[in-house]
Amino acid sequence: MPGKHKNRKSYRDPNRPYGQRLTERERIQILTLYQVAGWSRRRIAKDLKLGEKTVRDCVNSGIWTPKQQVGRKLILTTQKR
Repeated sequence: MPGKHKNRKSYRDPNRPYGQRLTERERIQILTLYQVAGWSRRRIAKDLKLGEKTVRDCVNSGIWTPKQQVGRKLILTTQKR
């Protein structure tokens, strides 16, 4: 069913580049708001202007950010170039 979630908008800040990792301060802030304050993941994403998937991954994984490479892997190394 194409276009199923057409009306759902992301809370991500448009000025933040894709693939930029969260800082340690941002990760601690997310976990504190989730565990201590009892905020929902959606509310945290909206307040901090982050994507919901980013907040969900941070809460599920704990303090570290999962290492997912964005884009295709390079074929040539720097020395070969």
